[in-house]
This record gives sequence, structure tokens and C-alpha cells, in this order.
Amino acid sequence: SLWLVSSLMDKVCGLFGIIQVNMTTRFTDNENKTISDSLTGLMWQESYAYFETGSNISWYDAQEYIKKLNQHKLGGYSDWRLPGRLEIQSLYEFALPFKSRGKTFILHINPIFEFSYGSCFWTSKTRFSASLGFEFDVGDIHWYPKGSQTGTVRAVRNNWSPQQMIEPSWTREALRA
Repeated sequence: SLWLVSSLMDKVCGLFGIIQVNMTTRFTDNENKTISDSLTGLMWQESYAYFETGSNISWYDAQEYIKKLNQHKLGGYSDWRLPGRLEIQSLYEFALPFKSRGKTFILHINPIFEFSYGSCFWTSKTRFSASLGFEFDVGDIHWYPKGSQTGTVRAVRNNWSPQQMIEPSWTREALRA
């Protein structure tokens, strides 16, 4: 079983290499403030709360932000929500250099998305009075108090399964070995 996990991880890592090479074909700007992801089937908000408000918000405020997106029917839809942990992590890119104010920075999200400051994004995963936040600047995830002004929001819609990111033949090959 350890070989199976190792084999699948090798395949997934190879897949992420493909994603980086072909990232322009992975995402489509729908021209209605939304971005479609052909790999996962998810639809993402092009902008995000920090870009629009200029500050981080609490997890509770994130719920209100999502409610407003649904009331205004962003992109014509009213089923926007906070992403799950794996969903937001699926947007993470290992290294995309960009220049700003004379300095070179590493961007960890495809430039098709609006991105400036506010790199910690709230997820739907909660435990008691905390919620998981994913940090794009370092690619890490941490528990934060729901009431802290720690994160921002990039809303998502549609359902998916992480298995969508794994080529079906990989699992068949690994199970035969």
C-alpha cells in the first residue's frame, strides 16, 4: 500500500507539472467576473474580498460577503460558497514570478485571477470557534479564530471530487502492481 501511495503521488506531482506548463488552457475567463477551471470543473470568483474592500475580514464577515455575492448573482449564479481546503489548494501554483514596484515577487496563483495583498483565504472547514485558512504566500494552511480579521474570500461554486485531478488509468495501474 505504501507503493500505491508513492506511485499516486508521483503521478499527481507529474500532473501538477503539466498544469504549470498548460495553465493558460486550464482557466477560462468567462467575461462575467468569474473564472472556470477545466481541470476541476469549479467556477471561481475572479476578484476577491481583500481586493474589493482593502482589508482582511473575519470568517463571519466572509459568510456575509458570500451572501451578498449570491444576492447580486455574481456571474448570474446564486450558489456561491467558501471553498473547501482542497478546492482552494487546487489553485496554488508553485512559482510564478512577477514584478511590482521594481521588485520581483513569486505569485502562487494563476495571473488570470485578481490578486494583490491579503494572501490568507478562508475555507469552509471549521472546528469549534476556528476555521482553516490557506496562505498563498507560503502554501500553508492554519487554524485561525473565526472572529479574527485574518483572511479574505475567493468564492467558488459547483461541486468536485479530488479524484477528478487524478488520471483514472493511474489508479488502475497502481492497483495491478
